[in-house]
Amino acid sequence: MELKLHQYIIQLMQKAHYEYDPSVKAWVGWVKGVPGIYAQGRNVEEVRADLISTLEDSLLIDLKEGKR
Repeated sequence: MELKLHQYIIQLMQKAHYEYDPSVKAWVGWVKGVPGIYAQGRNVEEVRADLISTLEDSLLIDLKEGKR
C-alpha cells in the first residue's frame, strides 16, 4: 500500500504550482485540483516538502474515514 500511496503522491505533485508572494514574503505552493492542499515557506524546497507531508496526511485521513 505504501508504494501505491507514494506513486499517487508523486503524480499529484506533478500538478504543484509555486510562486513567491511578496505580501507575506514567502514562497507559496498548492496542488492544482486538490482543494485544501497549500503550503508556504522560505524556499521552494521547504514548500514542496510541506505539500508532500500535507498530501500524505490528507490521504491517510480520507482513507481512515472511508472517503477514498
